[in-house]
Amino acid sequence: MLKTLQYAQTLCIVVGLGVIGACSDPPAVGEGEGEGEGEGGEGEGEPLPPPPFAISTKGELAWKRHRAFERDLLAGLSLNKAELCSELGLYSCVDFVHTVPLGGNEPFVKSQYEPLATPTVTTPIAVERVVLSGCITRVDRDAAGDADVFTDIDLGATSVTDVEADATASTLGRRLLQRDLTDVEAALIRELTDDGDGGAVGARDFAVAACFTIGSMAETLFY
Repeated sequence: MLKTLQYAQTLCIVVGLGVIGACSDPPAVGEGEGEGEGEGGEGEGEPLPPPPFAISTKGELAWKRHRAFERDLLAGLSLNKAELCSELGLYSCVDFVHTVPLGGNEPFVKSQYEPLATPTVTTPIAVERVVLSGCITRVDRDAAGDADVFTDIDLGATSVTDVEADATASTLGRRLLQRDLTDVEAALIRELTDDGDGGAVGARDFAVAACFTIGSMAETLFY
């Protein structure tokens, strides 16, 4: 039996080495061969510019969950916890009402000892409610006194210029996403100055809509 095992092991090693030796590298393509396509048929073109935000080195997403999501939103809008969404002014949306869909758990009242592994179908609704509440509070506070976030726009105006829209979008992108918006994203925010029928949107409504749009992007909910 021992000799049989030794023979089998030796055979496996020999076969393995044979397979490895048979796997030769693919032949190299000589430089300058082929007709190529595109202008002149030569070169590979200009490299694409890097995006204006960091790229994950692992390509993996992690759910930010309720506490981190709340912390980043409060920091981005310069609000305190008491100013964020609450049910009937009594129950915190993050700590009680929407704790589960936002990725938290409550063992004492709801007997939920482990948080959910992945977001649910109600997670986007909960996120949008919390973000909208924070945006409305921030806009109203800035409109009532010295502006803290919406410093590039007159919140009492009946219309918004493209310059004001771009400046507001840039500020919100850096505060809520920690990066500059792309040209495409900025253009989409600029469209919020139009009511869809060719009419102007008031500055306050634009500010709330822009804040909500950027603050509720999927990017704000994942690392």
